[in-house]
Amino acid sequence: MPFRRFRQRSAATPRGPAVLLVHGYGCNSGYWDGMSRVLARSHISHHALDLEPVLGSIDQYVPELDAAIQALCTASGQARIVLVAHSMGGLAARAYLRRHGAARIAKIITLGTPHHGTALANFAVGVNAREMGWSGWAGRGQPSAWLQALAASENAELHRLFVSIYSHHDNIVSPPTSAHLDGARNIALGGVGHVALGVDVGVQRLVLDEILATTSAEPVTTLAVNPAHPLGQ
Repeated sequence: MPFRRFRQRSAATPRGPAVLLVHGYGCNSGYWDGMSRVLARSHISHHALDLEPVLGSIDQYVPELDAAIQALCTASGQARIVLVAHSMGGLAARAYLRRHGAARIAKIITLGTPHHGTALANFAVGVNAREMGWSGWAGRGQPSAWLQALAASENAELHRLFVSIYSHHDNIVSPPTSAHLDGARNIALGGVGHVALGVDVGVQRLVLDEILATTSAEPVTTLAVNPAHPLGQ
């Protein structure tokens, strides 16, 4: 990843919506090297960013995410774009929506995002790790206070923007069903590890199909406070 970082790759004759790639915990834009090749071959313009500080709060990523979204809208000439986010990047996308709304967003595709937290985050370092925490087990437990507050700021209409692709064999998101987001289009897979979600050929094909299927429907602009839903409901 340190040798594969990039900021933008524009297609000479763009096809479909422009895409912003958002990496996860402990990674950088180089994580998307394989996905970028797929998008480039499909003539889809895309940008990426490096979330910093590495161990900061997820809320700290919102300003740079906002700047990257505005820059991509300007560069592509499109009013609304697609976000493709891996792991923690999906939570950064949700934090962005909480502060800025969805006027610039056509769709958000998350890969292995711990929407309800992950128990393994309790063994990681950084403010962002604590914010991704999950206590308990699959049947009974609860996400971190940060995740509960995030969920309370959202509603079912907002979640319809999301496509959550995840694996029952995810070795980082525990329990794996934490990646299921109520109201979203959820696609559950098997036999794919957490980091592999961004490089698996089948997943890349799913992502590409979802990007090209994105409609020009009116953006979601209404946010209503809803209580956080229990995991698995």
